[in-house]
Amino acid sequence: MSITTIVGFFATGTSIAFVWPQVVRVFAKNSTEGISPYSFLQGCSGSLMWTIYGLNKPEGQVALSNGLLVVALSSILYVCVKHKKISWLIPVSTLIAVFVVGSLIANFSITLMGWCTVAIGAPAIIPQVVRVYRTEHLYGVSAAMYGLLSFCCLTWLIYGAMIDDWFVSLPNIIGTLGAFYIWVRAVKSHKKFQAPIETPAN
Repeated sequence: MSITTIVGFFATGTSIAFVWPQVVRVFAKNSTEGISPYSFLQGCSGSLMWTIYGLNKPEGQVALSNGLLVVALSSILYVCVKHKKISWLIPVSTLIAVFVVGSLIANFSITLMGWCTVAIGAPAIIPQVVRVYRTEHLYGVSAAMYGLLSFCCLTWLIYGAMIDDWFVSLPNIIGTLGAFYIWVRAVKSHKKFQAPIETPAN
């Protein structure tokens, strides 16, 4: 087994694992305090695009990891809808549109699909970074998720470079730095605040 294959499996594994602490936290704590629903919607849209890209290239590890991410991020969006942070119509219509447009682009040109995927997926973490920068109250944000995500993005950055696919590699520079920043802020917030200031939805 080559080192590239090992790194690819490791990147896939961290992609599957990193988001679940956040899924568990929003359900267990019944809180979305500190979460930007639009960041998670953009991330879900980007993961859906990466899934289509991976299926059409084909790169099975990219498709598998991002397909599972779509499931996990959709669960978080469900809680955001439940807490009235976002209307259900917005994520449903957005994801349907992304699937249709992404499928059409992938059938037309896989290179164009790569550029579109980077354009949607790479900046997905930015609204969450802005949200974290503007508030100290991050009770609903999972520090474990963002610690794992920073490591996950770094692994994909390395893997993309190893397989000479810069569509996979370069967007993870933003992900690595953004996730590390959120992780540091979330750890500090959890030590300072032991309960949410927002009233949880029933």
